[in-house]
Amino acid sequence: MLNIVCLSIIKPLILFCTFTFFLFFCLPTQASSAKEILNQAEQLGIANHPTWLKLLHYEHNNRHSVVLTENFFLSPNGKNDPNAELSATINAYFAPDDGNSDEHARCRFPARYFWLSQQLPLPNYNIREPKCQKLENWALFDTVKSISLLLVSGYLGNPASTFGHALLKLNTDSTDDQFGLFDSTLNYGALVPENENVLLYIVKGIGGGYEAGFSDKYFYTQDMVYSHTEQRDIWEYKLRLSDEARLLLIFHIWEIVGHKFAYYFLDKNCAYRLAELLELVLDEELLGNVLLWYVPVELFHRLNEIDKVRHESIGKKLIQSVRFIPSSQRKLYHKLNLLTTEELEIFNAIIRKGIHFSDDLEKISVERKILILDNLLAYYEYKILAEKPESNRHKEEVKKQKEIKKQILLARLQLPARSIPSIQISDLPSPADGSPHSEFGIKMGNDSLLQLNWSPFKKELIGLNSLEGDELVVFDLTVGLLEEEHKFFFDQLDLIRVLNLNTLPIQLEDENEWSWKLRIGADRLEKNGKDFYDGVMSFGAGYAWKWNKNITGYGITDISAHTLFPYARLRPHFGLRFDWGKTRALFYLGAESISYNQFSEVWGGKIQYQLTDRYAFYAEFSNEKSAQSFIGLKWYFHW
Repeated sequence: MLNIVCLSIIKPLILFCTFTFFLFFCLPTQASSAKEILNQAEQLGIANHPTWLKLLHYEHNNRHSVVLTENFFLSPNGKNDPNAELSATINAYFAPDDGNSDEHARCRFPARYFWLSQQLPLPNYNIREPKCQKLENWALFDTVKSISLLLVSGYLGNPASTFGHALLKLNTDSTDDQFGLFDSTLNYGALVPENENVLLYIVKGIGGGYEAGFSDKYFYTQDMVYSHTEQRDIWEYKLRLSDEARLLLIFHIWEIVGHKFAYYFLDKNCAYRLAELLELVLDEELLGNVLLWYVPVELFHRLNEIDKVRHESIGKKLIQSVRFIPSSQRKLYHKLNLLTTEELEIFNAIIRKGIHFSDDLEKISVERKILILDNLLAYYEYKILAEKPESNRHKEEVKKQKEIKKQILLARLQLPARSIPSIQISDLPSPADGSPHSEFGIKMGNDSLLQLNWSPFKKELIGLNSLEGDELVVFDLTVGLLEEEHKFFFDQLDLIRVLNLNTLPIQLEDENEWSWKLRIGADRLEKNGKDFYDGVMSFGAGYAWKWNKNITGYGITDISAHTLFPYARLRPHFGLRFDWGKTRALFYLGAESISYNQFSEVWGGKIQYQLTDRYAFYAEFSNEKSAQSFIGLKWYFHW
């Protein structure tokens, strides 16, 4: 009997031990300790994996991270040792919760653990940790559907915004928010003290004298700054990313917001840092070997190239769509096109004298009166938002405008309700659809003189990369070759050249109508067989007008300072710009003072035919130095 009892007990025990042995040795094992995970990570070389280094923002041949904030690293040596940071990250994964769950490493560095979970068998890993409530509320896992990059047009009112700006947006595609105003955006910018001196701002911005960081805000806030205050157009590039790539990117944005970097205006700027983030989830390079600078439009040129290559090779595109977001000024002027010439005069009279002094308003029909008042309300809303309340004068101006708007609103409320006609604004092509911004050219003159031209940034008046005819050129160098002596010589240098043609379609009473130009550079002049160099600093102001979609005219007077006599000069001149698609031209005629009571005639012109977005053929002529004409070829390229 005892034997039977023993056997009945031992037999199940043997079966249990056999089953346990089978589970332990025959099924795939899962590491359950930090030591085991670290051993596997070392065997796989995780610490030197490109993605791990990108998550830590290692640069300069992967020798150290460029993040300045100490608490971005879990190891004291994490900034300079990716292996030490990997060990600290894995050990922190197993660390107990000290009561403040949101401060646990799993919650602070979700991108690291998400990526590591794909390389290593992290025990009990959850993509969405229940204890990470701050992350859960911020990331909106169930509502973010896609990622967009935003290209903001250049703004000459701020040196840091001259070349444009770039933002990243998390799209929820909410039916209640058609324009995505409450989508989160990621912005990168320098931390600049208030009322910083402009020259100091430029020097420190170029030399890395400021810290910078990422910040996240609603798109509504960014739209107020760029579209309404600075009157800048925006192009939204919606990207086609996998769910895994989108999640990794969102996780890493959470990790990096609020941490500091060194800011360099020319290269390590907003576009560069956003390109870094995207390279985390793209197989293709967006940065490469960046030389000199990385302007925002460069990022979008490279996105277009990746999109084209993907489409041709695998039939799938990176860019899902491009949406044009016009500035509030552009929207207003399209609304004003609904007014007749007589109604526009009434509109301007009200701006000039006030609504109580406009007898003409009472003489028109109710329907047209409603249209004028609705446009006046839109106008004053545009003016109020465009004001920057940085001084008492601005505050007084806003107060005055709000009072006028109130009076117009009271007048409007006395009339019947009417729906505002819908306005269709034509899409403006993205700057990234034009030529790259760097240029190299070669030209031959009528006297067999060969010249070479190079500029790292050229948005030229008659080029394919110029929107609406403006010009912005930085460091435009021309050298010549003497055919007989086979000797190169410096011919001309423009450190900066700007032409801002303000061609507003409608003349309004209280709008800035001035056009202006600026040039700082030097010219070679030949006299009696000798070369002389004349340093030039000139500024001009005047007016521009658009006769039709093909012809733009302007009249500007320049005042310039020279290092050669005459040291101060005046140059009134007129210009005409023609745009016939691939062919564009500019002609100018004027006079320049050669003494304090005598003027000489100046004239010139340039015709350019765009062969492709990378190549253009051109011819130019002028009497600036002597009567010369050239034909040449331009090549536009990326750095």
